[in-house]
Order: sequence, then structure tokens, then C-alpha cells
Amino acid sequence: MPAVLDLLPRRQQLALAVRAKGPTEIAQTLAIHAGQFYDREPFDVVAREVYALYAADSADAADRFRHRLDRRLRERDHRAVSWDPRTVGSP
Repeated sequence: MPAVLDLLPRRQQLALAVRAKGPTEIAQTLAIHAGQFYDREPFDVVAREVYALYAADSADAADRFRHRLDRRLRERDHRAVSWDPRTVGSP
């Protein structure tokens, strides 16, 4: 039997995560899983969605998420998130 969370659309799953966890925790969790994405674009899309959810409530929380995630990715030798979807694929 699937968990209730698994029955929700991704957007609602992310919204619940943002309500339950702070930007630092979510950034750390996402950074840990960055290497599991063969194609980084889906990862960046999720990061932008989480950023938008935090921004809807607090610009400060959104900025903390963004900066913490990029820092954690650099620590793990991954490139930063393409925050502007128009720059996808650029170095």
C-alpha cells in the first residue's frame, strides 16, 4: 500500500516539505541527491519550484535556500543551480 505522501502530486509534496522543514534542511537534502541525476535539468526544476514555494512566504527564506543549496553543491563539486530557466545548458 503506498504512503499517503506518494499519492500526492509532486508540487504538493514539495509544498508539504517546505512547510515542515526550513530552507537549510531542504537545501542540504537536495544537495546530497544532486549526483543521482544524470540530467541536471530536472534537479534544477525542483530547486526552482522549492525556491518559489519559500518565496511565496518569505523572500529571506527563499534567499537562504538558494544560497545554501548553491554552497552545498559547490562543496560536493557540482555546479550551481540554473536559477534562470532561460540559461539552461549554458556553462
